[in-house]
Amino acid sequence: MFKKLARSFISATAVVAAAVALPTAADAAPAETTVTVGEEVWVRHADGGVGGHLDSHASSEGFTKCTLGFAFVGSDNEPRALIAGHCGDVHEELQSSNGTVIGRIADAANFTGTFDSPDTALVSFAPGVAVNSILPGIAPVSGKLTLGDVERVSPVLCKLGVTTGLTCGPIDSKVRTPKSMIAFSAVGEQGDSGAPVWAYGANGEVLMIGTLVADGSLPGGPGKEAGVLYVEPVSGYMVEWMLR
Repeated sequence: MFKKLARSFISATAVVAAAVALPTAADAAPAETTVTVGEEVWVRHADGGVGGHLDSHASSEGFTKCTLGFAFVGSDNEPRALIAGHCGDVHEELQSSNGTVIGRIADAANFTGTFDSPDTALVSFAPGVAVNSILPGIAPVSGKLTLGDVERVSPVLCKLGVTTGLTCGPIDSKVRTPKSMIAFSAVGEQGDSGAPVWAYGANGEVLMIGTLVADGSLPGGPGKEAGVLYVEPVSGYMVEWMLR
């Protein structure tokens, strides 16, 4: 179906400037609040601590900074988005960088804190929050690739994270990779978790692949020094959570 998706990509990295201050307020989202795929979000942990999440991603103030992943519409016609499962637990709230409550984690894969664990969560949004699904500075999503599609064509993958911005790289088939994920060589740091990952089609169209979930540093992984990132494809979760 996808015969030639890999194309030459400009090897430039656009770093997204992101504030590092923690949100201090927890106000309900005002009418017509808009959030965008790829923007900074903070998960507020219910226990005020790290709540069983990766210590390297959590702040001492009880928040975890992550990147909002691809956006969808649920079976109820309300907006949804994906994020990395290790960013927070089900029912924990998401805040924007200015402290506005924009939603919560509604469901999640069974993340166990190990390298082989599934690591994707579903976000539902508060009333009055609109979601812009267009990747900032990139293009609207025009299709998706499954794990099998990616394995067949081996495209260059790109991600947009709030810490390291836009980075792209080839698939890395030499490192140990969980069966449900794809490894690729690109720059990523804390805060990029949840970032949207995509490939470009033959005509430059954006083809959604999945959610940035790890950098190899989890127990059982090859280590962060391996220089690879891991993406969990969205196609299965779209079916499970009835997203379109």
